[in-house]
Amino acid sequence: MKQLEKIMDAVRATEGSGFQYDEAAILSECGEKKGKNSSVVIKILSVFGGLLATLAFVVFLFILGIYSSEWGMLLLGIVLASVAVFIDRTYNSFILDTFSVCFFVLGVILFALGLAFLEVNENQVALMVILMALGSLAITQNYVISFISIITIGAAMLFLIMSYHISNAIHGYLLFYTLLLSYCFLNEAKLLTSSRKLAQLNGPLRIGLVFCLLFGLVAVGKSGLAPISGNYLWISSVASIGLILYLAWQVLARFGIAGQKKVLMFVLCVFTLLPTLFAPAISGALLIVLLSFWVNYKTGFAIGIIALIYFVIQYYYDLSLTLLTKSIILFSSGVVFLVFYFFFTQMTKTDEEV
Repeated sequence: MKQLEKIMDAVRATEGSGFQYDEAAILSECGEKKGKNSSVVIKILSVFGGLLATLAFVVFLFILGIYSSEWGMLLLGIVLASVAVFIDRTYNSFILDTFSVCFFVLGVILFALGLAFLEVNENQVALMVILMALGSLAITQNYVISFISIITIGAAMLFLIMSYHISNAIHGYLLFYTLLLSYCFLNEAKLLTSSRKLAQLNGPLRIGLVFCLLFGLVAVGKSGLAPISGNYLWISSVASIGLILYLAWQVLARFGIAGQKKVLMFVLCVFTLLPTLFAPAISGALLIVLLSFWVNYKTGFAIGIIALIYFVIQYYYDLSLTLLTKSIILFSSGVVFLVFYFFFTQMTKTDEEV
């Protein structure tokens, strides 16, 4: 709290006497956030406790025969989801928040099962689940519920694509989430200051969009998972490669590289990314890494690195080539990256010395 007061004093001194802000509200908001940021161990134990309690409740419901009543499951799902939202909006307790998350997950599952047992078309069930998730996003500010709602929407959209047998529409899915994720990361300051609602959703929105994009990347990155024509894989790579090149240009400028050096580095980036044109999962993971690096988002950066390693290994495994050819490809790729690293480090050192 004292550090925050020093920051506010520094901002006030920089901006001058015309700068106005609500100091009491800022301190109060930070105090609430600090209270919510309890120990990670306590959070994990609380979540597991809530999940076990919810599981016990589910077992109890099935012992009572709730599965034999379609309308019972449907109505109970709506009630549990509503109770979860009510708890989140009424009480400010981490334990109760944990139960609200568990109730919400259980409510969505029972709601979907109830519709399915009523023989509602599976595509309509997916649409109803999307509407339910959108409604929860508009009402609640709970981090985990918002995150679950966002990834539920992404998963339901992929389900609809596969259900309608339009697998090539995954390219549109990837384009949508690539552009949306990039917009949210590159315009973070605008979103944080535009409204209190968006500011509260910023955290779950970032991580949720990362996972939604990864869902699509897994669909195109693992051979045979989705019946997509290999001739059109480049469509999913165009947007991500373009955004990577844009970010690379900005990163080079941030490191003070300009002139011919900047152009040379940019050309190296282009040649490095060309092999990923028919491997959209790799370029997508690289985009997540660069976006997270640009906004200093450590969680997204770690997820992007793990995804990049997985997609590179998966791409190598799925290649219909001999082991020798695969080894040559990996060796050549490694040489390209080492050359790129050498040029980048040498140029940044030269600029720092100047």
